[in-house]
Amino acid sequence: MGTPAKQFDYERAMLWGDRLRILLNSEHISSGEITETLKEKGIFVGSTSKSDTVPLLSGCLLTPGEFTRLVEKSFVRESGKKYSSCKLQLTSADAEWKSELIKNFDSVVEGIQLEDDREFASDPVISVDPDGDVKIIYSLRVLDFSKDWIEQEIVYPAEITLKSSGDGLKVEVDRFRTSKDTNRINDGITNAIGKFYKSKGITRDEKPESIAFDDFENSERVRFFLKLASVDMPEFSFKEIGDFEIIRDQEAGALPKDPEIEWMEGRVTKIKINGKDLGKIFLLHDKKYYPYYFLVKMTATYTFKFGTNAGECGIDFFFSGKSSKGIDYSGTLFNFSIERLPRVEKGSKNQIRKNIIQRIQEIRDSAFEYIKSSSEKNASHVDADAEEKTEAIMNP
Repeated sequence: MGTPAKQFDYERAMLWGDRLRILLNSEHISSGEITETLKEKGIFVGSTSKSDTVPLLSGCLLTPGEFTRLVEKSFVRESGKKYSSCKLQLTSADAEWKSELIKNFDSVVEGIQLEDDREFASDPVISVDPDGDVKIIYSLRVLDFSKDWIEQEIVYPAEITLKSSGDGLKVEVDRFRTSKDTNRINDGITNAIGKFYKSKGITRDEKPESIAFDDFENSERVRFFLKLASVDMPEFSFKEIGDFEIIRDQEAGALPKDPEIEWMEGRVTKIKINGKDLGKIFLLHDKKYYPYYFLVKMTATYTFKFGTNAGECGIDFFFSGKSSKGIDYSGTLFNFSIERLPRVEKGSKNQIRKNIIQRIQEIRDSAFEYIKSSSEKNASHVDADAEEKTEAIMNP
């Protein structure tokens, strides 16, 4: 992916002092990136706090290479691909969902409305890839001259893939986004396709089937996330849980009078825990606490072996929320993104990503079906073996 920020002359510009301080203090640049840049300049500081490191780096002159790496890291992090998917139920396995969409694509998407200061950098185009999947790609240019100079013009790529699933009776719509703007456009395109299919009698309903935050009670949502960690196959298996994030459900009643958790009462709204092998922490391990919070994000590490390519990958699972700082997740959809991949042969990287996405989608669908088919009332005896297997894998 090229640098998506506005055409900035990295070779000739030289930032320092107050202008560099504003950039370093912004959310674009992490504390770790500042510390790493200081080390590259031979400056070692005992603290990683921005209050200590920003004044030091602001007093330095950055070479064009140092400045480019600093800015590009922030945009690569912010614009990394995230995935969500939904399914459309066909009226029959013979429905001509591919040819009809390809033939009428321009009229299907012509009503897509863009918000102010948004324009297509490349219009949506449709094609069929070698696997027979239908692919829609486009990129969106976002202009906002009220933002600071590196955010005034950004181009976000996006992609939608439609493929047959469910013994040919469903169309799975995989949506790849790089920003909230492309997420909204993906929703618009998906909805337009759903209406078109319904009008042609290709699908039973224009509204696609998705996994949404509101599909779960609090305990079910925690169990759903943990079920994603129950995979143990020769080519793809769970290793450990890393970071996770929970939000106190203020409507769930008072917390139990238990020293382990009652300290949160009236004090805690949101908790982010970063680390390794966190599946044993009581918040994830002890079922009696599940009703009192929303689990909204979890990072899991898996090992994979596809042919001669083997390694570990980190996957972020999350509900995106309606705003970055809010706690309202109602109506939001389940997403995942590949947060970390090892270095592999360049020619194999796309296929490895594709294999990982396919495995995660299978695990996600299986976990969702399991949770929804086993109610809280009978989960303890109907599928006790499966629950125990999940815990055994998480806590070997």
